[in-house]
Amino acid sequence: MTVALLLPFAKRLSDGLLVTPEEVPRGLACKCICPGCENPVQARQGTEKVWHFAHTKAEACAGAYEISVHELAKQLIRERKELLLPALEVVVSARGASGENLIEQEVVFESRFVRLDDCKVGQRLDEITPDISGSRKGRRILVEVTVFHRLMPEKRQRLIDTGLASFEIDLGIFKTRQASRDLVEEAVFRQAGNRRWIYHPRMTDVEAALRARLEKRLEESRIAWEQTEDKRKAQEAEWLKNREALAVRGDIIPSQFRIHSPIRETALQPVSEIGWKASFPAPERWQPARKAFCVRHALPVTQVDDVMNNISKRSHLATTNPVELSTQWSEALGVSSLEIIRYFREAGYTQDYDVDL
Repeated sequence: MTVALLLPFAKRLSDGLLVTPEEVPRGLACKCICPGCENPVQARQGTEKVWHFAHTKAEACAGAYEISVHELAKQLIRERKELLLPALEVVVSARGASGENLIEQEVVFESRFVRLDDCKVGQRLDEITPDISGSRKGRRILVEVTVFHRLMPEKRQRLIDTGLASFEIDLGIFKTRQASRDLVEEAVFRQAGNRRWIYHPRMTDVEAALRARLEKRLEESRIAWEQTEDKRKAQEAEWLKNREALAVRGDIIPSQFRIHSPIRETALQPVSEIGWKASFPAPERWQPARKAFCVRHALPVTQVDDVMNNISKRSHLATTNPVELSTQWSEALGVSSLEIIRYFREAGYTQDYDVDL
C-alpha cells in the first residue's frame, strides 16, 4: 500500500527557517510558505491525520515533501555544527589463478561523532556547490544529503576532484515513511549505517598498501596454480601412456587403473561393462562429489558445471554410456577418462565400483 506523504515542514516568513506545524499557529496564521514552490501554506492541526502543512490556493507541488526533508537536514547540521562521520573501510579484490576471490580490506577508523568549527550551507567551491561545507581543525569536509534521488555520477566526480573529504547521508527511508523533526534528527545524527564516504584523503595510501598485499597473494596463487597444472599434465601424460598399453591388451584396464567389483574384488572389470544406475542420484550425493572433483583437479566450479550440467535427469543418461561420456568430458575438462569414471562412481551415477588411481 502506498503511503500518502504529507508536507512535514514549511519555511517561516519571519526568519526563513524550516518549522514544524507544532511550532506555529494553526491555519494561515502560521505565515509560512512551501519550501518548494514558495506559495502560501496553512498549518493543519487536526485530530485524524498527523499535523502537517497544506497548500492553500495553489496545487501541492510534486517536490515539496522531498525538498522539505532535504532542507531541514541541512538546517539541523548548520545549527548544531555536528556530524556523524561514517566508518572508513577500504576494500580491494581480484580473481586468483584458480578462480578464487581474493580480498584485502582495512578499517581505517570507525564511525565517530565530531563537532565543526564552522558550517555553511550552499557555499560554492570552484566548480561545485556541496549541500554542507564545514571545517574542523583546519580541515574542510563536504556533505551531500540525498532523499528521493541518488547522487549523480557527475557531481560525485566533482566532489572527488576537490581532494577534500566528502561523504553522503542517505535519507531514502523517508520515501515510504512520514518524516518528522525527531525522525530526521535521528537519521542525520544517530544512524551510522545510512552514510558512506565519497572520498577521503587517506583512501589512496591505504588502497595502495592493500593492492601491494593483494599482488603478493595473486603471485602466490599463480605459482600454486602452475604447480598444480604441471602435476596434472604429468598425470595426463602418464595416463596416455597407460592407455596405449591398454589398447594393446584388448581394452582391459591395467592393474594400476583396476576396477574391483564389491562382490569379487579379484576380478578385472572391462570398462565397457560399467553401466548407469537405474535411478538418477540425489543432489546430496552428486554435489559433494562434484565439489571434490573440482578441488582434486584445481578446476573452477563454473567450468565443470558448464560441462556436466547437460546431464540433469535419468533420460539424458539413456542417450550415452559411461565410456562415451567420460571421453567427451575428459576432452572438455583436460582430465583423464578414468578420473571422470571415478566421479561417476562417487556421484552415484554408476555401479559402486572401487577405482584405484
